[in-house]
Amino acid sequence: MSSERLSPWQWREEILAAVAPPRRAERVPLEQARGRVLAAAVRSPEQVPALPIAAMDGFAVRRADLTAPGTTVLPVAAELPARPGEVPDLPPGSAARIMTGAPVPRGADAVVEVEATDTDPFGPVPDTVALALESLPVPGRHVRGPGEEIPLDAPLALAGDRVGAGLVGLARTLGIDALEVLRPLRVAVVVTGDELTADSSSDRLGADPLPGAVRESNGTMLAAALAADGAHALPPRHSGDDPADLRETLDVAAREADLVLTTGGIGHGAYDVVKLLLGERGAGTSRFAHLALRPGGPQGHGTLPGGVPVVHLPGTPVGALVGYHLFVRPLLDRDGAAPRRMLLRGEGDGPRRGPAGTVHALPGRREVAADGREVVRLVPGRRLAPYGRADAMVLLESEESVGGADDGGAGPDGGATPGCGESAEAPERSVLVLVL
Repeated sequence: MSSERLSPWQWREEILAAVAPPRRAERVPLEQARGRVLAAAVRSPEQVPALPIAAMDGFAVRRADLTAPGTTVLPVAAELPARPGEVPDLPPGSAARIMTGAPVPRGADAVVEVEATDTDPFGPVPDTVALALESLPVPGRHVRGPGEEIPLDAPLALAGDRVGAGLVGLARTLGIDALEVLRPLRVAVVVTGDELTADSSSDRLGADPLPGAVRESNGTMLAAALAADGAHALPPRHSGDDPADLRETLDVAAREADLVLTTGGIGHGAYDVVKLLLGERGAGTSRFAHLALRPGGPQGHGTLPGGVPVVHLPGTPVGALVGYHLFVRPLLDRDGAAPRRMLLRGEGDGPRRGPAGTVHALPGRREVAADGREVVRLVPGRRLAPYGRADAMVLLESEESVGGADDGGAGPDGGATPGCGESAEAPERSVLVLVL
């Protein structure tokens, strides 16, 4: 059976191909656009600069009036600071003192830098200027031509690009006051299980819980993860293990959301209500699989009424968190959810237990080594506990078939609980890491 299990990478590609939540566009003020994803390309509505401007403090001149090699003395006809206003033409046989960014007067075809003159750059405007040149300046020297920086209708950013501070500044430069961006996906989270209880006055901190009761955390945890990834998380909903109750809850969620997530009820038991309702023995609208992944082996995806996509995650908090980062985040931000290579230091309990090829998702924490490299270490702990301070998820494959351990066992499910024979510092090796 284990050899027939899909790898998490195969399942990830299947999810990306099968699940396509609708992405609607909205126009938002520029100040609210940072971090959003563009729904349409942004093109320049004008050219920059609009007119020729000086790229250097110096003197605007006509090249035909200069002598080189040698020194040319010209009367100074005007001073041109970088400020709004009309710019007079440059009379033949004269120069104009000009500042960086000021429009170049008509008639001038070069700017001679102030360092090549006899003037004090901080002094008053001189009556004349002596320009000492070894050779004639090339046409347009120290002049930025119209459209040189940004041509008219030039593409500035493409659909799918994330809006950063640079694009915000560029848009403001061009007088663009709003951008067309994708509306955040509305995502509903439905948690299942009769054993789950919500916080209430009768469920106060420190009170003795009812036997078998579990305080529900998946809804709040996934809502926080969704918000961090730019989605609009709807208030989580809870359904018990009754199929009719779940069907009604999912129908409501599908009417409100672009994407629905469920947790729990997708194992192999008699009370796995999600699988019973939507799997091959039920409506047949969802596909379920057990992946070569620990924790988070049980996974599923499908559609709800109206064609709303649904992704099914395990019910254990750590399994739900692992499944979210591997299979849901790519639907929200494919590039940002891509794993990257990093050096792992101190592997904790050594080789992973389980069939060869099984991927173990382990909590990690990034740090900067003395040589400036970014490395990651496993965070000790079991189940969800080490994720309280983890900022990375390390993805390790079993090195050999050494016997199985169910999700939730020591080591592979929750972190780096030290085992027998652990060395003080295992050799570094390159591993795949998801940054949380």
